Amino acid sequence: MSAVWRSFCAQGFALSVIFDPYRELFCTESALKFTREDGENRQAVLHIEVEEDLLEKHLQRAHQKVSARVNIPGFRKGKAPRSIVEQFVGREYLLEETLETLAPEAVALAIEESDIPSSHTPPRVNIVERQPVLKIDATVALPPVANLGDYKKLKFDDELPSVTNEQIEEQLTQIQESQAVWASVKRAAKLGDMLTLTARGVVEGEEFSNIDGEDFILEAGSMNPVPGFSEFLVGMKTDGSKEFDIEIPLDYPNEKFSGKIAKFSVAVADVKKKNLPKITNALATSLGEDFKTVAELRTRIKDNLQAQAEDSFRRALEEKIIDALVDGAEFEFSPITIEHEAEHVLEDQQRQLAQYNIDFQQYMEGIGKSQEEIVVEAKDSAELRLKRMLVVDTLSEVTDASVTDEEITAEISLMQNLPQYANEKLDTVEARDAVARILRRRNAIDRVIEITHRPKTSTKKSKAKKSTNTPNSKSKSSASKKKTANTAKPKTSPADAKSEK
Repeated sequence: MSAVWRSFCAQGFALSVIFDPYRELFCTESALKFTREDGENRQAVLHIEVEEDLLEKHLQRAHQKVSARVNIPGFRKGKAPRSIVEQFVGREYLLEETLETLAPEAVALAIEESDIPSSHTPPRVNIVERQPVLKIDATVALPPVANLGDYKKLKFDDELPSVTNEQIEEQLTQIQESQAVWASVKRAAKLGDMLTLTARGVVEGEEFSNIDGEDFILEAGSMNPVPGFSEFLVGMKTDGSKEFDIEIPLDYPNEKFSGKIAKFSVAVADVKKKNLPKITNALATSLGEDFKTVAELRTRIKDNLQAQAEDSFRRALEEKIIDALVDGAEFEFSPITIEHEAEHVLEDQQRQLAQYNIDFQQYMEGIGKSQEEIVVEAKDSAELRLKRMLVVDTLSEVTDASVTDEEITAEISLMQNLPQYANEKLDTVEARDAVARILRRRNAIDRVIEITHRPKTSTKKSKAKKSTNTPNSKSKSSASKKKTANTAKPKTSPADAKSEK
């Protein structure tokens, strides 16, 4: 029954939650009877019977609610007798109102009494019979199960890359760019220069682009405002002006102008060249990070790059491990669970599109897919997401990846220092439980890495030069490289915790 199903969803159904005002109605002897039938695909069917006296009590409550919100001629709201209310709205309407609360509550109590573990997946509810005995069939999703393969036989030989001089120089160049100074020049403009200009573009008499005395950097291949615009400005000088036509590409985002001719008139007020500072001790000191020399700056850059490499390496290795675990595991889960998770996937998609003011129907038309195809893709994505989460949770159980209260508190302290959590209270029972699950998952992955990660390196060189804190075991130097790779253990951050929730 769709109304009952909506009621479950609207209530954010949780098996452990029973509405207190109604619970006492179920606690009478023989008021509620049920049998449990376990079927395939991790599902159980509860056959529930609600006796007539209990149904009558709920009908009376429904009457009170309905009479309080409808206008019945000759009666004040809430004062019309039940017989009059039934005549006015119909007994079927009153029964539907009753089932909106009675059915979810009866199912929730039956689930609780049948020792089915708590779940956020709403059951499928079917009203089999209404009178004189209310009969309900509820199909309930049981917790999914993953049987892991022999994960200890997995082997990964990925090596942590070392930081190169080219990467350090690239970072130094970025620092130079950030500290650059623009200075006016008397020569003709080149690509990379900054022009202070006024420009107007018109397409078939309609204004296409308008730049009013703004600084504009000439960039090769720029799409702003249209491809080729920057290149047309090369050679212009201060106080110069120019008119030119540009054909707008057919694939231009605004179809209104695509394929048409844009007529531009441009006036340049100033031409500026970018002057990059030299990499000196003075520049290093000016950055305000307690640097005294360029050497100290280079060391910090290298350390930061190494930390980023370690983090990326760790994440990539985790992904490979989880993918391998999924491939080697056998799963059992209810189709209800998949469908419920798929609904979340679709909701996430629609929410993301709404942020960019994109209608979901238009989106489907744009990618050339039907709603049925989108739903199938959502189910596939939901199934994969459930599998990945399930293998990690199962791994944390089989490896006994326990965490201490001190570790949870420390993690919460780190998270609390992050801007996105600054105004949130994280030291709650719910938050601690969530952090504990995240830490257990992380510890479980750590143990698999220790067992399975064996980089392709020279044993002789690893013995000659020992290194500690590797992602899995002892670090080894690459036989094909002269420089020793830094294989310090990748750090996990509180940001990881947020992504895993």
